[in-house]
Amino acid sequence: MKLLRLLALGLLVVTGLAWGQTYPDKAKPIRIILPQGPGSASDVLTRAFARAITETSGLVTVIDFKPGAETVIGVQALMNSPADGYSMLLVSSSTPVLNPVMIANLPYDPLRDFIPLLGLSKASLAFNLGISTQFKSAREFIAAAKANPGKYTFASSTTTTRLAGELLQSLAGIKLLNVPYKTTAAGATALASGEVDLMLADPSSVRSLYESGRVRPLAVSGPTRLTSMPNLPTLREEGVADYDVTAWFATYFAVKTPPEVVATMRDILRKAVKAPSFTEALAAASMEPLDLAGDSISALIRKETEMWTKVARDANLRP
Repeated sequence: MKLLRLLALGLLVVTGLAWGQTYPDKAKPIRIILPQGPGSASDVLTRAFARAITETSGLVTVIDFKPGAETVIGVQALMNSPADGYSMLLVSSSTPVLNPVMIANLPYDPLRDFIPLLGLSKASLAFNLGISTQFKSAREFIAAAKANPGKYTFASSTTTTRLAGELLQSLAGIKLLNVPYKTTAAGATALASGEVDLMLADPSSVRSLYESGRVRPLAVSGPTRLTSMPNLPTLREEGVADYDVTAWFATYFAVKTPPEVVATMRDILRKAVKAPSFTEALAAASMEPLDLAGDSISALIRKETEMWTKVARDANLRP
C-alpha cells in the first residue's frame, strides 16, 4: 500500500509538471467571459486587456459576451466550463462584493467558487447632475437636498450605482428618491433629459453627454481626485466625510483550476497589464491600475462585503 501511494504521488507530480510545461497551448484561444454587453465600460476595458495579452504573449483571445441577471449568467458560464485555464471571468467588484449583499439565493460564492488571478483597474464614479437642476457644486446640491427631503431623485442601473446613492444619503444626511433603470445608458439619457436629477456613474459611460452640457460632472466618489479629471473635487472635499466608492475590476479562474496553470496565467497577465496599449486605455477610460493578486483580492472582497452589508442594512434594503 505504501508503494502504491508513492507511485500515485509520483504520477500526480509528473502530470502536474507536464501540464505546466504544455500550458498554455498557443493553438487554443483564451476565452474571456464578460457578463456585460458590447459598448459598456467593461467592454472597453476587456478589449484593451485582450489585445494586451495577445501583444505580450502571442496567445489568441476571444471575448465571450454573457450579459444579464446582474452578471450571474456570466459567472455560471465560467462554473460550467472546464477548469483548464482556457476560460476566465472578467468582472467588476459588483459581482464578488455587491451581488452577495443584494441578491437572494445567489448561485455562487465568490470566495468558494473563484480563484482570483489579477486585479486590472480601479475607478471612481462621477457625481453627475442633469438639466433639471442648476447647482454649481455637489455641496450646493447636498445643501438643497437637506432642506428638501425627498424632493430630488437619483438614477441607478446596477448594484454599484444603487448602493453608491444609498451611501451618499447615509453619510450626507439627505433623503433622495431612487429611480431604477435597466442600463447605465438609459439612466444617463434620463439624466440628460431632466427626468432625474442625479446619477453616480463611471465617467466613461457618460462622457459623450458632458460635451453637450446636458450632464455636468461635479465631483468624484473616490478618496482622491482623478488624474484624467483633476478639476473635479472628491465628495469628501465637498463635505461628505468618509465617502469612498471605488469600483474595481479583476479576473478569475474556476476553483478547480490546477495551481500550476493559475501561476502560469498570472505571470502572463502581469505582463499584459504593463503593456503601453493597456495603460493608455486605462487613462482614456478614467481608470487607474489595480496592483492586487490572489489572496489580496480575496481580502478586499471580504472587507468590502462587510462594509456594503452594513450600508444595505442601514438603508433597509433586502436582498
